Amino acid sequence: GAEYVRPLTELLSVTTEAQSAAVGGRPVDVAALQSAVAAVEEVDRRYGDELRTLERWTAIKQGVGDLTSRSWPVPSAAFAQYSDLVTQMIELTRKVGDESRLILDPELDGYYLTNAAMLRIPDILVDSGRYLDLSVLAGSPGEDEVTRAQLTTARNRVASNAADLGDGLVKALGSTRSDTLGAGLTRPLDEFRTAVDTVAPSNSLLAPAPQGSAGELRTEQDELQRSSLALQRAALSELGSLLETRRGGVERTRLLALLVVVLALVVLAGVLAWLWRTRPGSFPTPQEPDPSGRHTRLSRTAPGGPAGAPTELVGAGGRQHGGGGRAAR
Repeated sequence: GAEYVRPLTELLSVTTEAQSAAVGGRPVDVAALQSAVAAVEEVDRRYGDELRTLERWTAIKQGVGDLTSRSWPVPSAAFAQYSDLVTQMIELTRKVGDESRLILDPELDGYYLTNAAMLRIPDILVDSGRYLDLSVLAGSPGEDEVTRAQLTTARNRVASNAADLGDGLVKALGSTRSDTLGAGLTRPLDEFRTAVDTVAPSNSLLAPAPQGSAGELRTEQDELQRSSLALQRAALSELGSLLETRRGGVERTRLLALLVVVLALVVLAGVLAWLWRTRPGSFPTPQEPDPSGRHTRLSRTAPGGPAGAPTELVGAGGRQHGGGGRAAR
């Protein structure tokens, strides 16, 4: 899951840039999109069956090809079509999180790293791109109050998701046993917060509309995209280290359990062998020796004889005497 979401988020970022270019009437960087699609295609080839992403990814790949082959004389149409595509990418990211079970991590540090990398950062990339595009559309003739309300909502979502992300990573830093988590996340998190404060300084729905020019907003958006991706790479790297450490612990536990089972089987085998040797009848009954040293005498009840009349059998060459007779010695 961690390996899949990295190139998928890169594609998401490039797609939001393509959306902004189409809305702003600028050329779309088709080569960057194709390169990002190829990276996701490679990871999907390795993990798609296990994560069950083939159907969603095929639809997204087709959508990227369709949108990049078109021109967009109407900016609002470009915004609507690209918004549908990035929404599909967000849904695929959620699918990867569900199927990989990363979002169910029981450890706080792993959980909040996953929350940042797989949930909050993709949403921030999408909403910050929409914020920029809606700022352009809001200044176009004929745009209504609905567009301005969407702009405010997008800015609010950027600020809210950034606050949730930051709070979660602070909790991760406070609960982790990792020696590298703090050093690996502190600088990317600080740069990310600075970029968020520039784009969406408040999550209040009453905050004033952006006052900068489209060029300034685009520069701020580019910085937020860059810092978001850098923070995600750092979070995924630390998450990978945590998972490797945890896997090593699991393997040691399994080895210990195997040794315990082997030892138990050895002990059980020894006990069973001892019981077999000491069971009744495991040794021959001693025979009564002949006083002469020549014969062995066995006593039994003669079949068919009178009850209580023992018959004495004497070894080879001896005589047999009935009840009451004197045995030859």
